[in-house]
Amino acid sequence: MLTSLRQIGNSRGVLIPAAFLASCQIEDQVDMQLQDGQIVIKPVRRKLRDGWFVDAAAPSKAVLAQEKVEVQDWSDAPLADDGEWVW
Repeated sequence: MLTSLRQIGNSRGVLIPAAFLASCQIEDQVDMQLQDGQIVIKPVRRKLRDGWFVDAAAPSKAVLAQEKVEVQDWSDAPLADDGEWVW
């Protein structure tokens, strides 16, 4: 397919047809490399659940605030309520 370069600021760009993007499964990011005088554009494959556990080891602000609250001691609480319930 023959196409033209377009001026984009101080750079130049190429419009990639939607059919090409869909066929290559390109979404938001691409990996662009220069190989032997050719520009090679590859889709970026994100790993499933990538980034879900970033900062998981560090406690959140809410957890730190909860730790500051005095915890009530329930060690002597009864395990069962034998009394009659009233609805």
